Amino acid sequence: MELDGLVAAVTGGASGLGAAIVDGLYARGAHVVYGDLRDRPDPPWAGRDRDPGAGPVEAGGDRGAGADRGGAGGFPGRDEVGGSGCGGTAGSSGRDEAGGSGRGGTAGSSGRAGAGGVSGRGEVGGSRCGGTAGGSGRGGPVYQRLDVCDRGSWELFAEAVRDRYGRLDILVNNAGVSARKGLLETGDDDWERVLRTNLWGPWTGIRTFAEELTASPHASVVNIGSIYGQVPPPGPPSPPSSVAYQVSKAGLHMLTRTAAVELADRGIRVNSVLPGVFVTPLLQELSDEQLRPRVQRAPMGRAGDPADVAAAVAYLASPAAAFVTGVLLPVDGGYTAS
Repeated sequence: MELDGLVAAVTGGASGLGAAIVDGLYARGAHVVYGDLRDRPDPPWAGRDRDPGAGPVEAGGDRGAGADRGGAGGFPGRDEVGGSGCGGTAGSSGRDEAGGSGRGGTAGSSGRAGAGGVSGRGEVGGSRCGGTAGGSGRGGPVYQRLDVCDRGSWELFAEAVRDRYGRLDILVNNAGVSARKGLLETGDDDWERVLRTNLWGPWTGIRTFAEELTASPHASVVNIGSIYGQVPPPGPPSPPSSVAYQVSKAGLHMLTRTAAVELADRGIRVNSVLPGVFVTPLLQELSDEQLRPRVQRAPMGRAGDPADVAAAVAYLASPAAAFVTGVLLPVDGGYTAS
């Protein structure tokens, strides 16, 4: 699953599963540009090179006693709340799913650098990159502000990737939000915000980078779907997933399969990873009592580790999956199988 020298773009990469995906791709040798409404406050690569052979760093830093894998009915440590959905604010109903983000937020400080790596901090369009050039010839992953609900923001994001690397091999559509409302409680604004972030955003991302992906001999798109685009969540006491969220992810799964068929003759593979129960920012608001039915429904009996999703994304993005396209890959501890 080596990704040495490949260029990857990840949306919603500043927190939650998105941050783990960024770290996982970078650890396997990829150059990574990640988009979100705001940068990670203290990225692990800041001020130093990361060893490209090192394992992925979990979002939230080192794992302590509160970040165990959830034995004896416990749950992993919970990530910090990430960005917001289209027009939302952190802590609102627009909380991230899988660490993704939509509108709002501010850009981080930035600098510019040439394609040969960075020295100290430099600029990439309106982006900030941490790390220094060293023996690996790579600085850390590069941050570029991205609002996945806005076409102009997508163009600026793509321009930053082109200016720095001149190409793209891997696109990971991870950004997403939920509304945490049932069918009758969901309003027009909730519906439009969630569908625009979770479905319009990936569709626009694929279209925006179609030329670069067509030119790549290793082109791969990985969409982050959800088991809740396949099956409904459990009932009380666990709150229901947003109906808008479930519909948006079901649509993303069909977009994945349709794009896999339509883009095959361009050499672009398109797959989805379907995470099960992970304690991402979206689930941060649930009590252990509310979360437990979801965790116990999976035969493996625990919440997932973000590195599990990162590894699945890395596989689908790698040359090892050269004949794999149109796949919806659950990473759920057996949840959907049960």
